[in-house]
Amino acid sequence: MIDSKYSEESLTAFLTFYVRHYQDADLEVFSQYDTDNHDTELNYFINQDRNFRMKDIVPVLLNKHTAIINSLLDDVTVNAQLDLDSMDTVDKWEAWYRDQKAQLTDPDR
Repeated sequence: MIDSKYSEESLTAFLTFYVRHYQDADLEVFSQYDTDNHDTELNYFINQDRNFRMKDIVPVLLNKHTAIINSLLDDVTVNAQLDLDSMDTVDKWEAWYRDQKAQLTDPDR
């Protein structure tokens, strides 16, 4: 059992999305919402566990680093005014991220 106020489905979707973007060095959007640098800590843990395949690293992160994941998501949900309960698939995270990146390049959107 994961100790989180967020659903396991939402956490798994977020981490799957996040690890993909980490592997592609494409996480710049998070820097504007993560005011306490929790993403840096999570990136460190992902880097330490880089020998795991995607499907294997997500459960490791969930089991070993739930507190830092919760803190990162707390910052993102508050600062991006995001309803995490609705963010329960990787596709929803991808759509949100594309929109956020578009706003960075075109702030009038």
